[in-house]
Amino acid sequence: MIRFVIYLVLLGSVLYLLSMWGKHHPEGVVPGAPGLGKQKNLLRAKPNPREIWVQVYETATLDEARRYQARIQEDDIDCIIYEQGKKDIHGNTLNGIGIAVPKTALALAQSIITRLSI
Repeated sequence: MIRFVIYLVLLGSVLYLLSMWGKHHPEGVVPGAPGLGKQKNLLRAKPNPREIWVQVYETATLDEARRYQARIQEDDIDCIIYEQGKKDIHGNTLNGIGIAVPKTALALAQSIITRLSI
């Protein structure tokens, strides 16, 4: 009976060590990998659904918008990219991709974009 308990304890400790080894993240892990950002966002407050968002930049290409979005999000600023509507009220096509941030982060986002544009 004692032998069975010892085997059970050894098996439990091996399973525990394997689970801890599986959760270990090596140094070469890409920071934008899925699942890693949840730990960072645990302590953040919920966004206010009534908060006003302001457009800070407009571009014609999605790639440029993604670059600006990534740089703005590095400073923990919420940022969205949106595509403008197909046509305005006069029937003219709208070209462009917009980048918007909450109004409270407007000045910081504009300063980041200014530094990137230079």
